[in-house]
Amino acid sequence: MLDLGRLRVLRELKLRGTLGAVADALGYTPSAVSQQLAQLQKDVGVAVVERAGRRLRLTTAGEVLAEHAETLLAQAKRAEEAAVAASGRVAGVVRVVGFQTALLHVLAPALPRLAQTYPELVVDVLDEEFHRVLQALVLQEIDVVLTDEYSHLPRPRRPELTSEVLVTEMMRVALPEDHPLALDGTPVRLADLAEHPWVTGHVGTNHADLLERTCVELGGFRPDVRYRSNDLLIMFAMVASGGAVCLIPDLALAEREEGIVVRDVADAPVDRRMVLWTRVGAEVRPSVRAVLEELRRSADALVERRPSCLRGAP
Repeated sequence: MLDLGRLRVLRELKLRGTLGAVADALGYTPSAVSQQLAQLQKDVGVAVVERAGRRLRLTTAGEVLAEHAETLLAQAKRAEEAAVAASGRVAGVVRVVGFQTALLHVLAPALPRLAQTYPELVVDVLDEEFHRVLQALVLQEIDVVLTDEYSHLPRPRRPELTSEVLVTEMMRVALPEDHPLALDGTPVRLADLAEHPWVTGHVGTNHADLLERTCVELGGFRPDVRYRSNDLLIMFAMVASGGAVCLIPDLALAEREEGIVVRDVADAPVDRRMVLWTRVGAEVRPSVRAVLEELRRSADALVERRPSCLRGAP
């Protein structure tokens, strides 16, 4: 009989590539990972890993077994979730990862009602933007993800995951209040900002990629990025005090900041979508379903408070 724990170790090695990475992901020592793989080879009766220099890699048999492991682990997870669903109990931990404005405007307002309605439910929250967030969702390291994506920079969909657009908001240009283009309320052409310094997110974030692509496609220039931060307050300071300009989402509420004026983009509409992701079948868990339903309710309330935003996709 194959042990699911050992199959998980093999699956993690295929996905992560090194014993150290597998050990970190599963909370084992590298020695314990090696022992699990050695025992799995005894269980199967064939070699599933082999040495490649100083690293271990899967054999052809190991690759085949890892593919089956993915199916078996998914079936075991579905069985576990079905059993929990049958109980109807909303309890345990739901791990949510999201970007700043989604956590501020949708998740945080949902927490009081969740705490009041489901006292046995614990919602763990991480404010993070990283490329492998959806892979972490597939690997069951987290349960719910809120990502951003832009009208001309969508994230690829994955068959293991479900996604829905909660809220759509417009991207606008944030300018220092004494900027010549800020003197009237008319939309701003990006080409007119080609010679200005810009502030954007860290390299590799969606915000940084959006700025580069939008300036090239709509304005015909590459932006002179002088400042980088994923913190909205720092970005605002660079606009108000550092003379930078910025593409900023509506929910950043930049117009409330002293020294900043916000204008529409004249060239073409640019919007940002707040996307809710879960694993396929995860909503059968009462705890995950409760969190998702409350996030949707919170998105409804947000659009009522902020009519410039749109519920769902445009």
